[in-house]
Amino acid sequence: MAKIVFGMAVPHSGMLGQKPEDWLKNGDRDRNNPELWYKGKTYTYPELEALRGAAFEPFLTIEERTERAARCRAALDEMAAAYERAKVDVVIVLGKDQKEIWPDQSPCITVYTGEEVHNGPPQRPVYAPDHHVVHKAYPELATYLIKKFQDESFDLNDLMAWPQNVWMEKNQGYAPEYPVVPHAYSFVYHQIMGDEVPPHVPVLFNLFYPPTQPSMKRCIEFGRVLREAIEAWPEDVRVAVIASGGLSHFVNDEEFDRDVMGKLAAYDYEGLAAIPDTYYQSGTSEVKIYSIVMMALQQTGAEMTLVDYVPCWRTAAGTGEGMGFMYWQAPEAA
Repeated sequence: MAKIVFGMAVPHSGMLGQKPEDWLKNGDRDRNNPELWYKGKTYTYPELEALRGAAFEPFLTIEERTERAARCRAALDEMAAAYERAKVDVVIVLGKDQKEIWPDQSPCITVYTGEEVHNGPPQRPVYAPDHHVVHKAYPELATYLIKKFQDESFDLNDLMAWPQNVWMEKNQGYAPEYPVVPHAYSFVYHQIMGDEVPPHVPVLFNLFYPPTQPSMKRCIEFGRVLREAIEAWPEDVRVAVIASGGLSHFVNDEEFDRDVMGKLAAYDYEGLAAIPDTYYQSGTSEVKIYSIVMMALQQTGAEMTLVDYVPCWRTAAGTGEGMGFMYWQAPEAA
């Protein structure tokens, strides 16, 4: 029977691929964002600055940015090493599409049942190697999972072939001859797996776009069904569940992040579900899929390992991203 041995929650921010000298360039995008979500409400940048003042100005120096970038790099290296130590055979990769492949639709939960996943240019270097690569998916397991979820009253979208990545053409200047996978998945393949990707099942959640976002409670339930389905899969394989994204962004909220990480470490599902859904918006919505990793690993007796938490700011009002690097390793896999 299949055995879940490893779980991970890892940010996939583009800042992780930028030189610290370039971090502040992202602040221009924040200043022009009319809906910056912070503590359940939206703000324009001037409104956010009025609320928070210039409290984060001291963290914008090149020395601060360089130190935080180095910590992020070290944490990513340790996350990749932990994944390698787990010696997994199969991976469930949880992420989302950010209008990269679906500019005109937002399915709530989608399972990819195709055979191949493509990565490479023009995807940015932090997300992909400098050449086209093809990774094997796991259509048999993906189809099995859909059936198991249907039995538990989940209605899932079946993605049989990747659409073209229209974001690549619009923002990177040209469309490749192959369908580049969204960045949430590219990051895991490139940064965590070193482009050596085992058979895997990508699962896409609409975390960004109302009104079809799954709730935190629904994601927790998804984790339960996923765990039970994997444990019933007859193949003798070691399975990892990896969530790509989060923590708070595009307004960094360290108080929220530390509260969430505490709840994750304590397997506090009720606490996570009690946080108003207005806090799980914009990029911060990616926290929802962390609960799936929790649920998948809890019965193994795994404790959460927090490799590091690095708030990374890019404006004086505190826009930026909270980079949390954490994993769960089953004791018998240690």
